[in-house]
Amino acid sequence: MAAERLRVVTPAAPQAIGELVAETAGIVLCGGIDVDPARYGEAVLPDAGVEIDAARDALEWDLLAAARLGRIPVWGICRGVQMINVFLGGSLYQDLPLERPGSTAHANDQPHDALAHALRLTAPTRLGDLLGGEAPQVNSRHHQGIKGLAPGLIIAAEAPDGLIEAVSLPEGPDSWWLRAVQWHPENLVAMAEQRALWVDFVRAAEGAAGNGR
Repeated sequence: MAAERLRVVTPAAPQAIGELVAETAGIVLCGGIDVDPARYGEAVLPDAGVEIDAARDALEWDLLAAARLGRIPVWGICRGVQMINVFLGGSLYQDLPLERPGSTAHANDQPHDALAHALRLTAPTRLGDLLGGEAPQVNSRHHQGIKGLAPGLIIAAEAPDGLIEAVSLPEGPDSWWLRAVQWHPENLVAMAEQRALWVDFVRAAEGAAGNGR
């Protein structure tokens, strides 16, 4: 996919969702600050260190709604997997050290390609097939995570402490292509299995474009 075909969309440069979707073959929801707990029915916990950008939440929510309606492929990274889970009816841990302390390193942010922990593949999925191996290694820099899994999502991988690390929707000829991971594969493209995740998304987007998007 040529770089000139990529567009970064932010709340600071708004555009009508309908216009965006009409020109879109695939959507990447990237990392960032926290999803507002109000979107999954909770108040912000004291000492949880929650940072909120309501305008970004609203933009991504509307993009997901349009993507679901139009069956536009969506690839979620870090905050992206969290937003997807909340959009589909799930909930989050607002702060892992506060609500779910454990021995697995989830906030190892330097350097960005440092491998923090292994994954345990949990279900036969295309996402798991791409990761390959018995215990693929990933980086990790987040303080939130999936608590209540949204209805319909399949867990593809977990961290050693059981935290959900990768999800997807069921696959089929008329299904919505949606996959998301908690780590940052954009920093790990030197690893063949991590690069394969991006290639798979690009192919899905090209397929959507080929179908008239």
